[in-house]
Amino acid sequence: MASAAKNKERVQSGIPGLDAMIGGGFEKNSTVIIAGDAGSGKTTFALQFLYEGAKKYGERGLYITFEEQKKSLFDHMAKFGWDFEELEAKGLIHVLEYPPHEVDRFVAEGGVIEDMIKEKNVQRVVIDSITSLVLLHENEYKRRQAFLMLIESLKKWGCTSLLTSEARTVHGEVRSRFGIEYLADGMLAIHAVRRGDERDFAFEIMKLRGIAHERKMCPIKITDKGIVLFPGQPVFTEVEK
Repeated sequence: MASAAKNKERVQSGIPGLDAMIGGGFEKNSTVIIAGDAGSGKTTFALQFLYEGAKKYGERGLYITFEEQKKSLFDHMAKFGWDFEELEAKGLIHVLEYPPHEVDRFVAEGGVIEDMIKEKNVQRVVIDSITSLVLLHENEYKRRQAFLMLIESLKKWGCTSLLTSEARTVHGEVRSRFGIEYLADGMLAIHAVRRGDERDFAFEIMKLRGIAHERKMCPIKITDKGIVLFPGQPVFTEVEK
């Protein structure tokens, strides 16, 4: 008899190498963190999740950004051959921009965003990044409560969500800035190590509730077609000093 976890509907990421590591895809309506250093590819990873969802599976996506402007993001993603402007024109991708000084407006507009998600039939959501949100609060308790409320809202919206978060690789471990990411359904990490003038990266599934997943790190590369994972291949063994 199949377990309840196996019977739950999956959402394919479309990111080469990832779905094989997580038994076919993310659990539908789950909230997953992608954490890593600046420049590790978190935003590319998240936007690839939206792009492949729209392009391959016809699933509408919503990108909520507190940092980079839409035009800049679309220009950067074009180098992978991803035409976000076309997808936006077709109603497959929607973007909401909140400048850093207007993050509190996002919180206040939760009901408006929910109405939009229902009206546009959005199935995938990316928030880039949660760092801006939690910085609204001065202590750990309030940050935890705010993050829990965000997760509750995302689940109420009925979307599969990917949230980026700043973190650092220290002595081979990814350390998040606020330590609240464990409250999400899953946490993916991009480890970084410097080798002379270059940095290598490795991908790890630190947690994925309800899904049997690969537990070994694997190399992750940013190619001219986007993010690619290489399950089963060896990664760097040195750690950052």
